[in-house]
Amino acid sequence: MTKNDAETLERMKLLEERIKAPSIWGRVSSGIRFEDLQDRRYDEAVKLLKKHYLPEEITYRSMKIADDKEATDEFIHNVRIWMKDKMSLAAVSEGNDQLVGVLIMRIQEKSAFSRTFSRVKLTHNPLYSTVMKFYNEIEKPVCIYDELGVKRYFKIYLIALKKRYRHRGLAKQMLKAAMALSASAGVAGIAGIFTTARLHTIAQELGFEKLNEIYYVRYLIDGEIVFWDTGLGNYGAAIMALRIPNVEEVQELQTQHSSRFNIPVATDEEETEEDKAQTTPVTDAAATATTKSDATPTK
Repeated sequence: MTKNDAETLERMKLLEERIKAPSIWGRVSSGIRFEDLQDRRYDEAVKLLKKHYLPEEITYRSMKIADDKEATDEFIHNVRIWMKDKMSLAAVSEGNDQLVGVLIMRIQEKSAFSRTFSRVKLTHNPLYSTVMKFYNEIEKPVCIYDELGVKRYFKIYLIALKKRYRHRGLAKQMLKAAMALSASAGVAGIAGIFTTARLHTIAQELGFEKLNEIYYVRYLIDGEIVFWDTGLGNYGAAIMALRIPNVEEVQELQTQHSSRFNIPVATDEEETEEDKAQTTPVTDAAATATTKSDATPTK
């Protein structure tokens, strides 16, 4: 192989790596970047959710989902399907390239199925079913498409962060990155269920509106409060949505295999049963304080 051939091969390898690299949607001064959640991180994301999400999210914690293998497996099965759309985000430590958080979401199309949030949920595990029925009650009165005046929107399934990375404003930054990704894709709406007071506040600061809320103490089964381990100041779960300003909805949205969209971003297959009924609750204990920086998606 000649020197020129070797140089050409090296350039091709570098180009291939660049093409495969995730878009970076932002960074904060604490050394965390927000990028596409790629399939090489799926197993890592599952481990994070099992350790830092299921045992701590209000509704799952109250039902002890993490202690039930069948319920956990059903949840993880759905998570793996949601991630396949490659529209989710990863929070990554720049020091060691380790995953420290995820925001999982996917596009919902009105033409594909209507009233996504209020369909009947079919689950196999009774503990998981109890949680799903609660979300269905929150979602029954709501039609996101009509509320936002859109044909499609991004549905946020969950936000999760490792414990040591909470109270740093990362949840807010991840939501901002999700809004930017949505805007760059020409999807004008974004929505999710938020189960903590902190995320209610964060979402409202970003322009989300509460469309319906159920207080935990008012949700009873056989006269008993179901979600009792809610933590200080967390009174209810709410479905919240945002019509992203200045975003013109594209008429025909092609299926995306990557969440890379080449426009500036401001820093600071399968339908699961979950999709037929509602979103998984979005919850996190991150603080509302943020560190802003100016950046665009990079590779």
